[in-house]
Amino acid sequence: MDAEQHQQFAQRMVRNQQRVFAYVVSLVPNRADAEELFQQTCLTLWEHWERYDMSLDFVPWACGIAHNHVRNFLRKRQNSQIQLDADVLETLALRSQQMRQRESDRAAALRECLKELTERNRVVIKNYYGGRSVAEIAKERDATPNAIYKLLDRTRAVLHQCVSNRLAAEGSA
Repeated sequence: MDAEQHQQFAQRMVRNQQRVFAYVVSLVPNRADAEELFQQTCLTLWEHWERYDMSLDFVPWACGIAHNHVRNFLRKRQNSQIQLDADVLETLALRSQQMRQRESDRAAALRECLKELTERNRVVIKNYYGGRSVAEIAKERDATPNAIYKLLDRTRAVLHQCVSNRLAAEGSA
């Protein structure tokens, strides 16, 4: 693989490291153990980066490697107070993966729904969730804080309905 592919791998690794860590945390009850296993996973990913097929989704591949580390860790800790049967671990891994996929689907639906908002509403949402206070937004828009709260409330309801409709449509497709 060339330097460009190595760069793409590095970008995917950095962009998805929180998701891989969340996966490990979902399988290991002790945070210190989860952090250690995550570090081991990262080392393995870097050691074997050339085996990664760039046409595939990074997260399932990385989580597969993390899953192997967790499984080996739990097997070695047989004298631990908390024992997870292999079937339970597989079920947890599957549920965690499903939750991440639903979260990813919701985020994609939200991005699309945000595009459907009027420019005015999109700017207010961006400012509010970007850390600006309602008072600041109201002053900038020459509106009352109450009017901005109402606008945010209506916009949240529209976004909620839009995301729900998109997810329902994808589920039936």
